[in-house]
Amino acid sequence: MTMEKPESTMAMPSPGSLRQEWPWLILEAAFLVVLLHANSPEVWFWFAALLVLLIWRTMAWRNRRWERLQARAQEPPSTSGSATGPPG
Repeated sequence: MTMEKPESTMAMPSPGSLRQEWPWLILEAAFLVVLLHANSPEVWFWFAALLVLLIWRTMAWRNRRWERLQARAQEPPSTSGSATGPPG
């Protein structure tokens, strides 16, 4: 019987994946600033633009995360540790 560590479903993203999101976060913040300063007719346009961008980036992030979890699940388990624990 082997003891395996349970993997967290909310794994911490690597710094590289967060780094590639910075331009999108800046763009979303810029859209939010424009939305807050828009006139009444423009508000709905900028709100829709911000909403579409947020949904698109969220779906892309979830897709990358799902692919990463699937790739990790397909990796063979490591055999570097002892299956029974320390002798003694």
